[in-house]
Amino acid sequence: MPKSTQQRLAWLRGQARCLFLVTGLVPFAGSLALGGDKAAHWAFQPVVDVPLPRLSVAGEAWSKSPLDRFVWRKLEQQKLSPLDDAESVVLVRRLYFSLTGLPPSAADVAAFVEKPDASALVDRLLASPRFGEKWARHWLDLARYAESNGKDRNVAFAHAWRFRDWVIDAFNADLPYDEFVADQIAGDLRGGSDAQIVATGFLTLGPKAFQEAEQEKFAMDVADEQIDVMSRSILALTVACARCHDHKFDPIPTADYYALAGIFLSSETLHGPGPLYFEKQYYNQPVVAIGGTAQALDPRVQNWRSQIYDLTMNAIKLRSAAYKIRRKVTGTLRDKGLEKPEDDPELLKMHEQSEAMYAEATESLDQRDKLLAEVPEHPAYAMAMREAEMPEDCRIRERGEYNALGTAVARGRMTIPGLPQLGEIAETESGRRQLAEWLIAADNPLTARVIVNRVWHHLFGSGLVATVDNFGITGEAPSHPELLDWIAHKFVTEDEWSVKQLIRRIVLSRTWQLASTTAQDDPRLSAATQMDPANRLLWRASLRRLDIEAFRDAVMSVSGQLDLERPAKGSPLADAYLGSEIGTAKTHVNVSEEIAEFRHRSVYLPILRNELPEMLSLFDFADTNAVTGARNARTIPSQALFLMNSEFIEEQARAAAATVVELNDEHAVDAVARLVQGGEFEARQRDAVLDFVRERRDQSKGDAGDEKAARLDAWTDVFQTMFASADFRYLK
Repeated sequence: MPKSTQQRLAWLRGQARCLFLVTGLVPFAGSLALGGDKAAHWAFQPVVDVPLPRLSVAGEAWSKSPLDRFVWRKLEQQKLSPLDDAESVVLVRRLYFSLTGLPPSAADVAAFVEKPDASALVDRLLASPRFGEKWARHWLDLARYAESNGKDRNVAFAHAWRFRDWVIDAFNADLPYDEFVADQIAGDLRGGSDAQIVATGFLTLGPKAFQEAEQEKFAMDVADEQIDVMSRSILALTVACARCHDHKFDPIPTADYYALAGIFLSSETLHGPGPLYFEKQYYNQPVVAIGGTAQALDPRVQNWRSQIYDLTMNAIKLRSAAYKIRRKVTGTLRDKGLEKPEDDPELLKMHEQSEAMYAEATESLDQRDKLLAEVPEHPAYAMAMREAEMPEDCRIRERGEYNALGTAVARGRMTIPGLPQLGEIAETESGRRQLAEWLIAADNPLTARVIVNRVWHHLFGSGLVATVDNFGITGEAPSHPELLDWIAHKFVTEDEWSVKQLIRRIVLSRTWQLASTTAQDDPRLSAATQMDPANRLLWRASLRRLDIEAFRDAVMSVSGQLDLERPAKGSPLADAYLGSEIGTAKTHVNVSEEIAEFRHRSVYLPILRNELPEMLSLFDFADTNAVTGARNARTIPSQALFLMNSEFIEEQARAAAATVVELNDEHAVDAVARLVQGGEFEARQRDAVLDFVRERRDQSKGDAGDEKAARLDAWTDVFQTMFASADFRYLK
């Protein structure tokens, strides 16, 4: 690769031309724009109030909402026609899963088909507590939410679940998005209520290198991770790329990175204890006591923790010293040609000393284990942020190396074009409050655009900007830039940052309610498929696979096993204290049995780094170590094998079968259709199911088997087949 900037740009353009000549593929748009004016990039321009397009008579008739006008104009310019509206039975299922993550009941489907009032249904679903449980999971993907640290010391984050529940409650309460963002950055400085303190857990949840030997590097790595999650989730910018050098593509200088680093280094990240058996005290942080009992109960808990820590450290030091003595005794015996310590009085004395130290260490650990088993009454705790006692600016680290110190950069210095300046930061402040205000400022062009695009992505399957986590130079340009700005402007000015109103605006549009399929000989289908196979122009609804949480919840809803109540305990890890680690050793935490028996909604599953349940990992759950705005959607053989052989799927299928096994075949098959599809099977499907069940029953009679057991087995197989079917696992 050439070294100078001009040489690199020329080389990149040459590579792009070669790619096109050899493969016929259009090179990535961002790669050809690297030599242009970065400040002129679309994402850094102000959000404008775009006037509504003027349409033809046909366009006026087609559009149900202002949003539709932008879509129609694009289609008309390309001489394309949208498909028809989705059928009512398809639309009601799409609305339920998109807004609540759960399937509609047969009664819900029938009521909507009889009276398809989408506006009333949307209002009801937005008001449901199930809404927050569905949409919180999207934000938790961005917040890299997990209840353990991961890496090589998988310490339990026993109180992470409070942040999860706060996000769910915030979506249900329709907390304005600007407040939602600001509280996660500086809630402790914006009123400091218990809920706002819990919100700052957003910055504490990332994986940490508890094995790191250098305190300064540990602190810089934590700040780096906080800069990354803040900038990518809220701004869709990869600011962390400027740690070692000016950003290679976006107009983000290294100095701006360290201006942000100073803010986070001037705050304390209260993530809780580090590994129990680790002596690095700077990894051990408190968690924040909240609630009415905090003042009365927290001192006793802190005293209990201190005793356990002291006993553990005493045992470690004794064992270490005893080991050194024993090695010296062994070496001296070898040098003198002796066989045992008793052959030398001096060595015998040293040996006895080491044995006494080992015994004392064992006694300390026994006392520690006794204390661990006697957990005192404790208040509510939360992972959170707070101001450091002595805020200070951060010095640039040359090449990103923690000990290669350069010049100091004033906290909050921002030079990214198009973005506002941070407010003045006093010497006694970290700057997190000013950072929060900067993120939600009226003249910040990114925050509203990014969340609008994320919501669009989750409702349509692809964002107006396909690269949802990257609005920078190397990201893709928006397919409908005027529409993106129009919605973002309305989101702030009319909807007052209401995510519920934003969702309502989108799902009540004709564009969102289009059918995903039509007859193969429909001329609209062939023309649009040839010109726009990826459906970027939105001429139809995209077929989308249910995310794994919605699939699991739907299966358990059909089987009658789903518990819609929030877990009373918060998490199986809620009682893990003092650096307990995920695993199987005596002082470690093991939640595999709890996960196997878990009957609550999937959003409440304990999410452990390095220990994801097979079902989640197979079906493209978010990477808990990174900001994930768009999950993968792979189709791989192991998914089919899981659906065919999973004990969980079979258990749920058998529970569902038990609800229909007493019915006669005709009534049972209709009940299955209502449970899994909310309606009726096509005649061909219905006949195939009946033939299969009757064949199994007749075979059982011929083998002198138990007919009821055979029927239960048969209906179990039917439900398992339905769960694995595309009709169940995909939204049309």
